[in-house]
Amino acid sequence: MINKIDDTFKNKNNMKVMTHIVAGYPDIKTNLEIVKIMADSGVSLIEVQIPFSDPLADGPTIMKANQYVLDKGIRLKDCFSLVEEINKIVDIPILFMSYINIPYRIGFENFIQNSYDSGISGFIIPDMPFDEEINNFFELSLNKNIYVIPVISPDIIVYRLTKILQISKGFVYTTLKVGVTGVQKNIKQESFNFLNMLREKTNLPIAGGFGISSIEQVNQLSGLVDVVVIGSHLINLLDLKGVSGVQLFLKELSTSLNIA
Repeated sequence: MINKIDDTFKNKNNMKVMTHIVAGYPDIKTNLEIVKIMADSGVSLIEVQIPFSDPLADGPTIMKANQYVLDKGIRLKDCFSLVEEINKIVDIPILFMSYINIPYRIGFENFIQNSYDSGISGFIIPDMPFDEEINNFFELSLNKNIYVIPVISPDIIVYRLTKILQISKGFVYTTLKVGVTGVQKNIKQESFNFLNMLREKTNLPIAGGFGISSIEQVNQLSGLVDVVVIGSHLINLLDLKGVSGVQLFLKELSTSLNIA
């Protein structure tokens, strides 16, 4: 069985977009409305974040959203149910973004099986030690045809990067800055340099995220990444302008990239 992520990258003509939602923020109904808009706007992959009390890789916008839904009572079972519903209305890869504590707490096999049953295509776990064989998470995931996507950053040492790329499948996700998620005004030259180096080291598709907040920034990444990841900016738009604000931005983005 072909993973939906592989299907997504068969067409290499256009830069692709991966968007990010926090499960339950601001509510499940809005989640479903927004993911439909995302897919209709040409988004190729959607990252669904499982709420966590200490999301170390996330900046203030996503941290606030996480705490909001936890206070509302959203739990892991609700995330599995949400992905099931998402897969009924869109036909693009859905990936869980989580921290290792969550699958560890309920058991890797249990977490992976429930994710498989809900229709997950991949996992993005920023604090997963990719180059340390401390568990069988990767093997168990691949047995269910779920890809574990590595998250790397420009300060990674070459030895670790090489080791990680050797075992990676699907695509590789690199941050465009060192630190946490959140809007940044400009992409630093160091990030462009790192992307050029990364392109020389792997044939895997490259996704770039952390801080993208404008179509201008997306265009700057043309030819350097295969996927642009947009998260905090969409949540900010949702908070400030509602669903229509998200829809307008995605429409403008899809026109710019010619992906709708």
